[in-house]
Amino acid sequence: MNIDLNFSLMIPEFILIGAALVILLLDAFQTPQDGRRDGTPAAGGADNTTVSAIAALGCFGAAAWTSFMLWGGGAQVSFGGLFVLDSFNMFVKVLVCASAGLALLLADPWLKNHRLSAAGHHSLLLMATSGMLYMLSAGDFVMLFMGLEVMSIPIYCLAAFLRWEDRSVEAGVKYLVLGSFATAVMLFGMALVYGWVGLETGVATMNIDAVLAAVRGAGPLPGYAVIGGFMILVGLLFKVSAAPFHMWTPDVYEGAPTAVTAYMSVAVKAVGAAVILRFFGADILAAFHLEGVLWGVIALTVVLGNVMALAQDNVKRMLAYSSVAHGGYMLMGVLAGTPSGQAGVLFYAVAYTAANVAAFGVLVYLSRRGHDVETFDDLRGLGRLYPFAAAVTTLSMLSLMGIPPLAGFFGKFQLFAATIAQGHVLLAVIGILTSALSVAYYLRPVITLYMADRVAPTRAPEAANLGLMASLGVSAAAIVIIGLLPESYLQLAAESVRALAG
Repeated sequence: MNIDLNFSLMIPEFILIGAALVILLLDAFQTPQDGRRDGTPAAGGADNTTVSAIAALGCFGAAAWTSFMLWGGGAQVSFGGLFVLDSFNMFVKVLVCASAGLALLLADPWLKNHRLSAAGHHSLLLMATSGMLYMLSAGDFVMLFMGLEVMSIPIYCLAAFLRWEDRSVEAGVKYLVLGSFATAVMLFGMALVYGWVGLETGVATMNIDAVLAAVRGAGPLPGYAVIGGFMILVGLLFKVSAAPFHMWTPDVYEGAPTAVTAYMSVAVKAVGAAVILRFFGADILAAFHLEGVLWGVIALTVVLGNVMALAQDNVKRMLAYSSVAHGGYMLMGVLAGTPSGQAGVLFYAVAYTAANVAAFGVLVYLSRRGHDVETFDDLRGLGRLYPFAAAVTTLSMLSLMGIPPLAGFFGKFQLFAATIAQGHVLLAVIGILTSALSVAYYLRPVITLYMADRVAPTRAPEAANLGLMASLGVSAAAIVIIGLLPESYLQLAAESVRALAG
């Protein structure tokens, strides 16, 4: 049997892995400035500027290669169906690589404040991003699992990156334990579906397209196959922080380094939503009898996420519960199951990425050596000292709450419209009401920055990091430009989701 081994389709993944290996080799052959490698805060080994440049080139190079060299080539399958490349996963790949690049730029000043080498952080982030790209191109359950593990293990390490701090270690361990449990649940579900496909068709296969074809062509599924489909969905819902599988989110987001939290909050969620979109189309949800389950999960997610965000005094925990709610909004497009709803998910993922990177980036921007800005009290009165940071915060919060003409408004409008068009009016009403509720907590950081009196001693502004300023500037510009030109981006998203229809 001839198997086409087209390695050229994997060049973006190779770019990321190659950049990570080059960084590790550079770090291995350079001695730390103070000779310590015991994990205590120290001035780094390999030059942080060089490492950051290589990592950023890797991320943006992978995004550029996908956009200019692979886009437009049509759907391509290689490695015996293990690797699939089409317009849908290329759209998400570009988004993931861009968000990783912006997160890398955010990390530089944070690493400098903590006197840490960039090599370990950046190589882990690049490896995690390569795993995400393999997940997106997975044409087989085994490939999906391998990509998931390549993504997850580096992120567990990144969450516990400050391993001499109890809070960071706790975040990493919680994410590891709960993430491993969710992965085990998903694997067991895959095994059940695999067994059913073998009995139903006489051909035991883990190929995702073959499994979906078998589900579509079968009559009523037996109970164990339905349970298998449910367990696969549960494992993927964990990645998008959907309730009640969100328990890890606030603690991990709070305990992880802020730059890592920015990356996790956008890239992992976008990949999880994309995989759910590819596997759980409307007909597959109906075959597994999961529409009602997903409806309930979405309603619980948006209500719980928004209500819990109201009670938070820590900005990172507030954004964590906000992230839970936004995962629920994305899932509305999955439940709608129409091209309009699916395109809405992609558009919303872009809008949410820009706003969330900006929000966490401001926290990094305002942090100083020995003190990370995390609580609302830390923000009091800083709007007068840091007008650029305050303006970016305002744009980010307004977009997240869905105020026109910013990107978040059109993303929510698209998702709610698709949900109503499919008859889920009550669910859309719940989404609209909870979105209105979010105004109460999204305005709080803006009011604190501009109107609250400073309690702590006033500090003079420091020289801004150029990479951080670039990341904030690009994110803020994306919020405005996508909001002003939504039709162009919606059209691109609509063209990308055509691949889901075969």
